[in-house]
Amino acid sequence: MPRPFAEASIDIDAPPARVWTVMLDLDRYHEWNPFIVAIDHAGPPALGSAMRLHVRWNDGTGARSGEQITALVAPDGERPGRLAYRFTGLLPTLGLVRATRVQQVAPLPAGRTRYFTREEFTGLLTRFLPLAKVQDGFDRHARALKARAEALAAGADPR
Repeated sequence: MPRPFAEASIDIDAPPARVWTVMLDLDRYHEWNPFIVAIDHAGPPALGSAMRLHVRWNDGTGARSGEQITALVAPDGERPGRLAYRFTGLLPTLGLVRATRVQQVAPLPAGRTRYFTREEFTGLLTRFLPLAKVQDGFDRHARALKARAEALAAGADPR
């Protein structure tokens, strides 16, 4: 039986390093991201560091989730960048819901980038996940990341 998942992909007219910079500027998510509207964290993103994501669903309601960074590899030349974090807290500890979100920025010709994200869910309570809301959030996140990175790459003030 396939695991439930959400994923999104989009091509961005900005170099991978610019997209990566936007992705790791956790303090500015509220300025551009309609899905992850805030991130509580201590210090810059680092392997093993903890974060609390504040998400806003498309119906205006929200949720918070604890996460721990499990992969943090900056893009370099032809090597894609990879950011991954896993869901933390009581639900994954008890095996009720487990998930790891992977985000990748890969170089395309002409200084462009392909952004891809995927999260698979396992555990006894996965059938109760708001999967359609997560998918919508990933789609909105990808489009907003594209708009932010392209505006910055063009030298425009994105605010």
